[in-house]
Order: sequence, then structure tokens, then C-alpha cells
Amino acid sequence: EFENEIAPSQFTISWQEPQIDMCGFWSSDSCFQHNITPDWYKRAINSKTASGMPLITLYNAESQNRMTVSISDPANPSRISAGVIEENATVAVDVDLFSRLCPKMSKYEVELRIDRRNINFASAVKDARSYMAELGYECAYIPSKAKDIVYSAWYSFHQNTYPDQIIAECKEAAKYGMKTLIVDDGWQTDDSSRGYAYCGDWKVCKNKIPDMKAFVDEIHALGMNFMIWFSVPFIGYESENFERFKGMYLKTRENVRASVLDPRFKVVREFLVDTYVNFVKEYGIDGLKLDFIDSFTLEENSPKNYEDMDTISVEEAVDKLLCEISEKVKEINPEFLIEFRQSYIGPVVAKYGNFFRVTDCPNDPYMNRVFSLNLRLTSDKIPVHSDMLMWNENETPTALAYQLLATMYTVPQISVLLTKLNDEHKKVLKNFLSFWSEHKEIVLDSSLEVFGVDSNYTYAKAQKDGKSVQVIYQNIIVKPDLSLENNIFNSTPVDGMYVELSQKAKYEIYDIYGNKIEEKILKKGITKLNVPRCSMLKITKR
Repeated sequence: EFENEIAPSQFTISWQEPQIDMCGFWSSDSCFQHNITPDWYKRAINSKTASGMPLITLYNAESQNRMTVSISDPANPSRISAGVIEENATVAVDVDLFSRLCPKMSKYEVELRIDRRNINFASAVKDARSYMAELGYECAYIPSKAKDIVYSAWYSFHQNTYPDQIIAECKEAAKYGMKTLIVDDGWQTDDSSRGYAYCGDWKVCKNKIPDMKAFVDEIHALGMNFMIWFSVPFIGYESENFERFKGMYLKTRENVRASVLDPRFKVVREFLVDTYVNFVKEYGIDGLKLDFIDSFTLEENSPKNYEDMDTISVEEAVDKLLCEISEKVKEINPEFLIEFRQSYIGPVVAKYGNFFRVTDCPNDPYMNRVFSLNLRLTSDKIPVHSDMLMWNENETPTALAYQLLATMYTVPQISVLLTKLNDEHKKVLKNFLSFWSEHKEIVLDSSLEVFGVDSNYTYAKAQKDGKSVQVIYQNIIVKPDLSLENNIFNSTPVDGMYVELSQKAKYEIYDIYGNKIEEKILKKGITKLNVPRCSMLKITKR
């Protein structure tokens, strides 16, 4: 409790923990590197309303939790860090509260949660996230269409958003079971040099899209939802609105030729909310891809004319903005879709968005897989979407299947020219998306188990209603549960899979096109089966 209403200064809670059976560090944004660094260079997670979440885990070689640290406040800026003290082999943990300017308050309460249970690290992470939900950070309503396969026009078209070409792709996309189109950057400008110099007016570029309503209607006629992209904070140097908001920018981004709006000004929030609401009403779109909200960051030269703002806290202002957007668009359409992209994936924005997408990792199955699984652990009930899949037209079918398997436990987003796919690619894509659609409830809605976090995951498993879907990422011995139908994919770098059975069982092997290539009875014990790379092994009780 404070004597007066103040914006608190940074406050740090520190302690030391014996480093016993701890070999790795995990946070929601960790990828590839999991080592516990020295205390003079601590590994950390920074969290605020629109970025990250205040949670770290230290685990052992068996992916068992040794200490998961989280706090009950994911809204105000904070930082949790850990590092090894060389002198005594302990881990120093710091929890920094109020790490950036916070709203004025007369009192503050936060719970520090330390979980030392000997359970799988993923369970500890999911429990910490569920605890935040119990404290008021529950997920938004999730329409069933938030779990439908997406066709994204970004990697396939970039800023060349011409309706005839996109509609032709969507006609193909519908054949694969894709039910949502996302039109990305480019619809608002003639410029195609990338960057965001022409963002901020948000008028449809008539040279590209002469009739936006007709475009939306044609996509709807295909049975698909229509979503569109906005770069929420950016007002480009070339936009008509750039002068209008001078003095109300948090910072400038010379590299993209745009400035970042300051949402602490009510007029800024009203402009953004009105822009989206009017667009939704005029064109009948079904969803918004709201990009770059993690760019709402306080800088040294950010405005300090606080008397003109209705809050001094950027985090509180972002929360108000997202709340206002969400409420207004869902008044128009309760099933409205809102996508947020990593790193804006925390408990606060989960109240407003109804699916999260992996950060940009074009043609990178490894990163797509690791971040997909990371997001699944921290997103509670929010569906996680893969980054959009793209690939070279001369890619091998097996390498394409490897990319697709990286998205198994997410909603796949596809972003290639489907009309130009060769026959082999078509068969691989059709087989994967058909399997995924058939098993969608298992891979998305059941409890996901992951193992081998120190190796960026060796194995993942989801099961429901007597069936399991498993993906093996490294060459381990698989031990199927014969009370289930086991669908196991070989997503390793080599052909072959080692299987250990406690009794006889039936197995079938399916290739990357979905063709059955082998079927036999497998004896008790350890056996190496000839399961080709990216193919599937099905094992059932004899």
C-alpha cells in the first residue's frame, strides 16, 4: 500500500535455489537454446500486456519440472530471470515487478507462484497458465471456425493482392478443406516495396481491389471466411493521417518508414476502433489479423504530456484498446475472428483474440514445430495456428511432408500457389490435411504431452476417445499404448522406427501419400520397422 496514488518504481524479489538436477531453462519464447546461463548473464522472459507471459521453468534431463516460477499479474511489465552462481552452484532467480512505467495505483497485490513438483515440465507450465485463467485471465469465446484450416495470401502473393488471382487460389483451397482466407498487407496501397510507409489511412486501393464488397462476397460464396490484415500501431510517413497524429507517437521506426501510435491518447484508440468497426460493417468481413501490437512500447522520447492522456501506462492503454475493439466487432458478429501473432500471445490478449499464430518462420519446419509446441503449452484453450507453410516448387515430397508434420498440433495455415502445385505435392498436401481434419479434435482439443524439451522436443502425443496421434522427432524407442489406436509419424531425419511391445499387435505402415505399404503382426519385444521418413505407423491391439 502506498501513501499516495503513484506509478511504482521497479521492485525486485530475489532468492537462490540449489541447482540440483536442473539442466535447462524454458520460457514461452525460448527456441533452440535452453541452457541455464551464469548469473552475470541471466536468461529471462520479459512480459507485458501485449507480449510474452511471466513464467519460466527449470527442468531436468528427463523433462521433469524442477522449478516453475510465475506471477499472477501478466498485465503490468515484469521480468523473470535465472542464472547460475558459480561460487556455490545455486540458481539466482529475480522477479522484477514494474519494469516499465505502470499505471498510478494506491495499492498493489501480486502472487508469486513457485512449483517444485516432480511432474513433466509441460504439466507444470499448463498448470501455471490455468492458474492465471482462474485469476481472471480467461480465454475469449472460441468459435468453431477458429479451428478451421486457413489459406493465407501473404507468402503466396505478398503485397500483390489482386482479387481474381486470390479467388482462383481459394477455389483450390476449398478442395483441400481450407475454410478461411486471410488477405494480408498490400490491399491498402499501390506500393509493393514492403515497409509500412503507406499504412494508417486504411482505404482500399482501387487499382488492386476495385470492389472490396464483391471480393468478400465471392470468397463467402466458396464457403470461406474472409479475414484482413491491419498493422495496428503504424502510421506511415506517406499516409494522409501522419500529420494528424504528430505529438501522439510512442516512437519512430525509420527502417519501415512509419511511426508507432501512442494508445494512451483516447483519440488514438477511437481512431483505431472506428477504423476497424467501419470496415467490418461496410464489407462484411469475418475477422481481423491485428499485427504488431507488441510495438506499443514506451521509449525515452515517448510523449510525457500526461494531462492529455487518460492513462500514463501503455499497458493499460493497450488493454483498453483491445477490449474496445473486441467488444465492438463482436457486437456486429459474435463469431468474429481475431488473430494475434507471437510474441503477443499472453493471458491478457487471450481475453480478446481467439487464435494465436506462430511467429514468421518461412520455410522453416524446425522453428515452426518448436514454437508450435511452446504455444500449445501456454495458450490454455486458445487454438494455436502454425506460421504459414510455403515451399519451393521443386521441393521433394518427403521434405514437404516434413514441413506439414511440424504443424500437426496446430491449425495449419497454407500459403503457396495451389494452382501451380505439381501432382506429388498435391497428393502429399491432400493426405496430410485429410488426416489432420479427421483427427482435429484429438490434435487440438486433447491434453498434449511433450518430451525431450532439452533437445527441442523428441516426441509429442495427443490422445482422445481411444485414439492417439504421435509424432517422433528424434530416433527413440516408441512404446505404444495398446489400449489405443496408435497413429505414429516418423518425423526424424532417417527411415525406420524402433518399437517396443509388451504383447503381440497388428501394425500397418502408410506412406506420405496415404497408401498402405505394409501390414503384419508384430511380436513382443523391440523391433525395428521399415517406416519411411514422414510416413505413418498405425499400431492396434491384435
